[in-house]
Order: sequence, then C-alpha cells, then structure tokens
Amino acid sequence: MRALTFQKRLLLGVLLLLAITTITLGMVGTHLGETFLRIRFEDRMAFLARYLALNSELGVLIGDQKMLERLANNLLSEKDVVQVLIEDEDGRILVNVESGVQTDSKEVVAQIRLRQQEENEAFWGSSAQDQVLGKVHVVYTASGIDELLDKLRTRYAVAVIGLAAIGLLAFSFFSRSLVAPLKELVKASRIVARGDLNARVKPGSLPETNELAEAFNHMLASLDESRRSLEQTYQEMIQQKALAEVGHFALTVAHEVKNPLGIIKGALDILKKEDIDHEVKSTMIEYVDDEIRRLNRLIQDFLDFSRPRKPVFEKVELNSLMKELLQRLRLEWEEKGVYIDTDVSEEKCLSQADPDMLSQALLNVIKNACEACDGDGRVSVKSSISHYNWITQIADTGEGMDKETQEKALEPFYTTKAQGTGLGLAYAARVIEIHGGEISFRENHPKGTIFEIRLECGGK
Repeated sequence: MRALTFQKRLLLGVLLLLAITTITLGMVGTHLGETFLRIRFEDRMAFLARYLALNSELGVLIGDQKMLERLANNLLSEKDVVQVLIEDEDGRILVNVESGVQTDSKEVVAQIRLRQQEENEAFWGSSAQDQVLGKVHVVYTASGIDELLDKLRTRYAVAVIGLAAIGLLAFSFFSRSLVAPLKELVKASRIVARGDLNARVKPGSLPETNELAEAFNHMLASLDESRRSLEQTYQEMIQQKALAEVGHFALTVAHEVKNPLGIIKGALDILKKEDIDHEVKSTMIEYVDDEIRRLNRLIQDFLDFSRPRKPVFEKVELNSLMKELLQRLRLEWEEKGVYIDTDVSEEKCLSQADPDMLSQALLNVIKNACEACDGDGRVSVKSSISHYNWITQIADTGEGMDKETQEKALEPFYTTKAQGTGLGLAYAARVIEIHGGEISFRENHPKGTIFEIRLECGGK
C-alpha cells in the first residue's frame, strides 16, 4: 500500500466506495422490485380467479357445461395460467382444462357465490346465510415473472456498472487535474534539491492548486534572493578574512624580519669602525651570516605554507622514517638538555606517502615538543600499529597549553614563543590531512602535552 501513489489510492478508495454502494443499492433495489412485481402478479391471478367465479355463477346454476368450458378456456389463454378447474358445492368437477405445463406451479382459489343474497338482504331487512355454489381453482406458473425479474436484474446490473464506469472515468479525470499539480510540485522540488532555484511550478486549474503553486514559486524566489544575499555576505566575509590574514601575515613577517635586520644593521655599524680588532670583526661577520640564514629559513617557511607543493606519493616504511628522523633530532636537542625517549615499533608499516613532506611534518611536531620543554625535560616518542593504522604519540613534559592555546594551536601564525612564525604545527596538520590521516592532542598528566598522529598503513 505504501508504494501506491496518491492518485491510485484515491481511485482505489472511490472504486471501493462505488462497489459497496452499487452492491447495496442493487440488492435493495432488486429485492424491492421483486417483492413489488410478485405481489402485483399474485394480485392479478387472484383477480382473474374472482372474475371467473363471478362469471361462472350462472353456468353453475343452470348446469351449462359449454358455458363453463368457454369461460375456463378464455382464462387459460391468459399468460402464465396453466390450469383452470371449476367444481360445484359438493366438490364435483364440472370443468377441468389445462395447458400441460405444470413446472413450479401455484394455485389460487375463489368461491362462486350467489349474488341474489344482496337483494334478499335488502328486501327482507335481514342478513341471509351466504350460499356457496362452488369453487374456481386457477393454477399458474411463476416462470414468466422469474424471467422478467432476471432480465430486470441483468439490465439493472448493466446500468449500475455503466454508471460506475462513467463515475470512475469522471473521477479519474478530476483526480488527474488534482494530482498533476502535485506531480509538478514534486518534480520542481527535486530540481531545487539539486541546487537550481530557477525552477517554477505552473499554476493548476483548481483554485487550491493555483494558490499552492503561487506560494511555492514565491518561496523559491525568496530562497533565491536569500541565497544571493548570503553568497554576497560570504564573499565579503572571505574578503575581510583574506585581508585580515594578509595583515596578520605582514605583521608576522615584519616582526620576524625586524629582529634579524636589527642585528645585521648593528653588526654592519660595528664593521664600519676602523679601530676594531680581527676577533670582533669575525664575530660580527658570523652574526650577519647567522641572521641571513635565519631570514632565509623564515622566508622558506612562509613560502612552503602559502604555496605547498603537490605531494609525490610513494611506498614509505613509516617506522624506519621515524627512526632516521629521531637520530638527527637527538644530536641536536640532547646538547640543549632535552632528552628524547623512543619506543618505535619494529613491525613494518608501508604507506603511500611523500617522504619529504611527512618528515618535515613529524619534525615540526617533535621540535615543538622539544621547545616546550625549554631546555630541561624529556620528550617521549612512541609508535604502534592497530587495525591497519600507524599511531604515533609524542609527549613532552613542558608547561602544557591553556584553553586559548588549545583552541588555536593548529591555526597558522599563532604562536606563544618569543621567536617563531606559528606555522610549524599548522604545516604539520595540513600535511597529515593531505595524507588522509588525523592529528590531535591532549593533556599529559601531571604536565605537558601529548600529540597523536594517525596514518593508514598497508600500502592502500
């Protein structure tokens, strides 16, 4: 029943209603018609019997056999009469004529009375006892009336079926005029669902469907106007956000470039002096060289983040990649008082990855953990494989992150360090996302932060 459309359900309901109404009216009408015709038919036979009894009075009185036979044959010629029998008051049969057809026959009896009783009653002033001269038996068959009733039933059924068919056709036409606008509405809704708000519904022929179409079209026009307004608002927001990012980017660059430039300018001012010794001159040149390298790294970081290159994927064994990375980091950070504990799984984990980009991303996360220790602490790096996922946890014993830092830790240009661009973790998050992985962080009790990186392994 759920698969039927509204029109089919409506037609099925009307068909069921018409069928019930037709059958009920047919049964009631047929019963009433049959009862009426049978009563009229029996009344007619009773009338014929009384009429024959009235006309047979004289023949019985004078014993005229031929007269009685003539009257009986006249009645026998009537349709449906199959036998006429006249008997006297003693029960002797005076006349008995029949047609030979005796199927499903019925009988009506009328008494032959002496009509002179009424005259005696009027003359003597008293009622005399009725005198019965004999009886008339009329035998008849109901086959004729049955045939008539069958014909009436057939014609009635044909008429009812014809009227029902006409009603169904008329209702089908009406339902089409009602359902057609609804179908147009559904069709337009599907077009709108695909993002086209230019669709419109044609007004229906009925006032209700016409009003529905106008309301729907008005809704689409309002939605189209709202969408354009929203798109314009979005464009303005995007432009404002872009301008804000450009301003923040320029401020960050200016701040990061200003310090090295200041050191370089100071070193050059000293180098311009004529009475400086060779050792001071070498120190100043070294300062300039260091700051130039720092500026180069800074600019390269900005370029890498603003214009990331397209990754070149190849099969990489992630645990081996992590071990090589940790060997280089240990040499750098253990001299600064930060010890790196490692627990890298020996199980092989092949994954499609860009080794350079992924190495830089992992390097940024581990470097961030080492910097959080501030020259005194430990960093723990642990990797494992679970359900075809390579899971790496990088935990530090630093001061941890407050609520604001947790909300903005992965955003570009956000940093809490005196020197830093705020691009390290943002770059790592972007690379992990490009590789189809996930990066998250949580508190490390009693203090510090744990970063967790998940990458799919299996060479898919």
